[in-house]
Amino acid sequence: MLHFKYQQVGKNGDIVAVLLTGKIDEDNCAYLIECVEEEILEGRKKLILDCDLLEYISSMGLGMLVRVNSRMKKLGGDVKLAGVHGTVAEILGVVGLNRLFQIYPTLGEAITAHGG
Repeated sequence: MLHFKYQQVGKNGDIVAVLLTGKIDEDNCAYLIECVEEEILEGRKKLILDCDLLEYISSMGLGMLVRVNSRMKKLGGDVKLAGVHGTVAEILGVVGLNRLFQIYPTLGEAITAHGG
């Protein structure tokens, strides 16, 4: 099961951090992408997906990451990942997504990299 919550972070509150907990799989990635796309449509251009409490990500979840990243890039935005470790880090490395995303050890470091 996946739980997530949003936070406005950074000096200007212009960065959206999505704190992910649990597992991203076929059952929930469609809902997550809808929620993230709402933020994009509202004009938010800086997004951090905090994976510190994420236990697992399926191939559908990986596709969701690529889709969010592509959508943000088209709109002049940027997605950063934070707190990627364990199984999730291994999976991202195996499929090469660790080269697509800027990954930071902590949420604080990702916020700083976004200028916040």
